[in-house]
Amino acid sequence: MPNFIFCIHNHQPVGNFEDVIEESYKNAYLPFLKALCKHPSIRLSFHITGYLLDWLLENHKEYIEMLQEMIRRGQVEMMGGGYYEPILAVIPPQDRIGQIQMMSDKLEELFGKRPRGMWLAERIWEPHLPRYLKEAGIEYVVVDDYHFVKAGLKKEQLAGYYITEDLGVSLKVFPGSERLRYIIPFEAVDKFIENIRWVESLGRNPAAVFADDGEKFGTWPGTHQWVHKEGWLKKFLEAIEANKDIIRPVTFSEYIDSNEPIGRVYLPTTSYMEMGEWALPAEASGTYTNLINEVKVWPDGDRIRRFLQGGFWRNFFAKYPEANWMHKRMLMVSEEIADCGLRIAELESKLPTPNSQLRTYLYMAQCNDAYWHGVFGGLYLPHLRRSVYENLIKAENMSNLTPMVQEADFDADTFNEILVRTPKLNLFFSPHNGGSIVELDYRPKAVNVCNTLSRWEEGYHYKVKLQGEKQGSGETKSIHDLTASKEEGLENYLFFDRQQRASLVDHFLKKEETLDAFRTSRYEELGDFFHKSYDKRSQEENNGVVLSRDGNLMGQRVKVEKRIFIKDDEIDVKYRVVKKEDEKMRSSDDEKKLSTSQLLNPSTSTTQDSELRTPNSKLPLRFGVEFNLILPCCDGMNGFYDITAKDKGLDSLGELTGIRQIGLVDKWTKIRVSFSFDKDTSMWRFPVETVSISEAGFERIFQGSCLLFFWDISMDKGFEAGFKVKVESI
Repeated sequence: MPNFIFCIHNHQPVGNFEDVIEESYKNAYLPFLKALCKHPSIRLSFHITGYLLDWLLENHKEYIEMLQEMIRRGQVEMMGGGYYEPILAVIPPQDRIGQIQMMSDKLEELFGKRPRGMWLAERIWEPHLPRYLKEAGIEYVVVDDYHFVKAGLKKEQLAGYYITEDLGVSLKVFPGSERLRYIIPFEAVDKFIENIRWVESLGRNPAAVFADDGEKFGTWPGTHQWVHKEGWLKKFLEAIEANKDIIRPVTFSEYIDSNEPIGRVYLPTTSYMEMGEWALPAEASGTYTNLINEVKVWPDGDRIRRFLQGGFWRNFFAKYPEANWMHKRMLMVSEEIADCGLRIAELESKLPTPNSQLRTYLYMAQCNDAYWHGVFGGLYLPHLRRSVYENLIKAENMSNLTPMVQEADFDADTFNEILVRTPKLNLFFSPHNGGSIVELDYRPKAVNVCNTLSRWEEGYHYKVKLQGEKQGSGETKSIHDLTASKEEGLENYLFFDRQQRASLVDHFLKKEETLDAFRTSRYEELGDFFHKSYDKRSQEENNGVVLSRDGNLMGQRVKVEKRIFIKDDEIDVKYRVVKKEDEKMRSSDDEKKLSTSQLLNPSTSTTQDSELRTPNSKLPLRFGVEFNLILPCCDGMNGFYDITAKDKGLDSLGELTGIRQIGLVDKWTKIRVSFSFDKDTSMWRFPVETVSISEAGFERIFQGSCLLFFWDISMDKGFEAGFKVKVESI
């Protein structure tokens, strides 16, 4: 008789909105558990991530009490995992074990028993994991049958569990059925029964494993109506009970205790099928998706599809530099905590709570959602990225790290960054990327105000463009080609950035350049300073950094120098731009090369542009300094520019001239970022907005405010300017 293992995973990311979690509880979590409670013969292997478990304990203890009763009567087996749902393979070994043991301790405290198995976040498997899971007390794990297929097995061979190992340390591994993942709960219950009958033919005591998200039972679009109001779940549970002759509901542990492993397997580095699509670069992702769809309709498509595999999860760190920076900052904080471990151990007998809280902040910052993007990943959600930085900064604050100036390769790109830490600020400078600021933390509020996401091209953006064309032509949309949008006209927001957005980024522009061209990345850089390598010099005695570059500006050798001095909560910046009179710009070799602007925008070259590139020290142009900032309120009503313009929201667009000061205000968290200038300054401002996909469709998301401060200059006179940036509580 076939065994049916019903495994549900409920998860909410650290930092998610309270109303979103509450809605998931009412529409999915509660009605699902209530329905299952009425059918005590149906077993459930159940995983709830630590952040959601804590939320339930605080807000809906009746749910925990119902679960405790179901566990007492043997209906539910609780599964462990990393407490805050980290990708175990990319966090330090001591944190892998610590997160798993923290979860096991909590489950034992609440339900009286330590878990034997665990849920692997996003089913991301790497071959070195078994020894860490075993050390943390884990006996088994569930992934997808996709993992086994990529190891060369056929789905007919997957009606049970296998043994894998690393360096002689073994682990039991179950394959969750892709077929059941698409049947439950989206197709009629009869399809499920058909699949069970197929499993019955696969051997003695075969197992059919469904292992997937609990949110699909009421939170995903349209599922609450279908699953609960139209009775799909009720019919499903009743069908299991009515077919006791062909379905035996069991938990993972019950199946292990009654059945031997099928054999040995070594799984490749992979995740579920869709993750492989999302992890690829934009062009490859679109091509891979189209190929998979083509293969599905080929006569021998299944034979070929079996050997097709997408990308590797870690490549999200290559695809999104913002994700890489967050990840490396997390590793930095984990190392800082480890380094101060001896000091904390001395205090542990007197102050155990601070030590526990310190690691809790680190573990919360390891929650996976903000580090990647697909239909479900949360990198595009500013509040999830904010939560990562908030917890990292709080952990550092508790570690009592002293003010410093430190130079190291923090982001593992082989180029050093510079950290300047004061009692109120953390500043990370990247000399290699234009001498820019990549992170600016206001420590008292635990906020990174430079937490802006760039506008990256995605493999699915062609669907957004196609959708706009279909709407414009009045043609009928094809469900195979299009995805729902939360608003019309999203194709008008598809502008892509040349480099990662940062602050203190230098630009040389034509005087007639426009805000619209700059906003849509259609402008021309006249020099080779934008995101190019700057020489660096740090001055630890006064928290100072000097960054300079000798570069090419329209056939002239020009030096840009910026001196930055940080005191408490204020950053003092001094710029100097001078022509290098003693150097010849054009050599015979240089004459043969295209200018930087031609390489960046070959399609925009004109006769006028050619004239601009000839050496002319009196030619008027603009020098600008770009900042990209985001406050916790994002573009909500609590945020605004303190300017006289009618439209002054942080998502507003416009130009100001002759200003000496300006600020960005967040009344929600009571933070202000202000700029003051030593001479009249002009400014462009516009919102940085991305178009991304979620389970609800395409959506536009505010990622920050771009500010370009600029001055009209002429290189025959040189140029100097100074300004101060202050981050403070209000």
